[in-house]
Amino acid sequence: MKAMFRFSTLILGVALAFVPAYSTTITTYSSEASWEAATAAGFQTVTFTGLAPSGGVTNYYSASGVTASGVEFIGYNSAGTSDIQVIDTSAFTWYNDGTGDALLESVSPSSTTAPLPYINIVLPANVTAIGLDLWTASSPAMSYSITVAGNQYTVPTLSGNTEAFFGITSDTAISSMQLTVPAATPSSGTEALLDNFSFGAEDMSAAPEASTYLLIGTGLIGLVILRKRLKGDKNVTEA
Repeated sequence: MKAMFRFSTLILGVALAFVPAYSTTITTYSSEASWEAATAAGFQTVTFTGLAPSGGVTNYYSASGVTASGVEFIGYNSAGTSDIQVIDTSAFTWYNDGTGDALLESVSPSSTTAPLPYINIVLPANVTAIGLDLWTASSPAMSYSITVAGNQYTVPTLSGNTEAFFGITSDTAISSMQLTVPAATPSSGTEALLDNFSFGAEDMSAAPEASTYLLIGTGLIGLVILRKRLKGDKNVTEA
């Protein structure tokens, strides 16, 4: 009986050893089409339309910044004070990306030793896919640094107020993300712009490998056999 117990335990141990340890899988995209193909249908897009007057700017300096479709966009300057705007880009040649209203944050630090201003985005529950358009003004074509789930990504942008797409999917929920422009200096006057912020769920259509199920099943079958044999031995002894 001891031999059978050891054998069944060995089967279960081998089975569990082949079950992959869980880890977060994150994928990034520079193509909007590829991101959409990896994202479940029904995702939402924040275009910031109507959050600024025609031809003007609205300041959102409260601690909660500006909220749209359940997403909070909060800008922080070098002093850590909330500071973000929504602007009608069509009224300003150097901002105009051709899509109207967009989020704007001045990312030039107040001094060479001051912290970099940044945008903090707080997401609703269960978001596993994010896509957004980015560009910079005053100092065009600068690279963003984007932090998601403890990972940092460098995202270059394009000149001429042309939007650069950045997308990400994750198999675990994303609660927030932060954006800044590391190369911005006090004299650069760099401003970060964000538009068409899309969020939703990763397409989880891929199933686990059949071999994983087989190995788990083998271990469970071993336990069932062990239980029956132990029960049989008990009945013989009682007889």
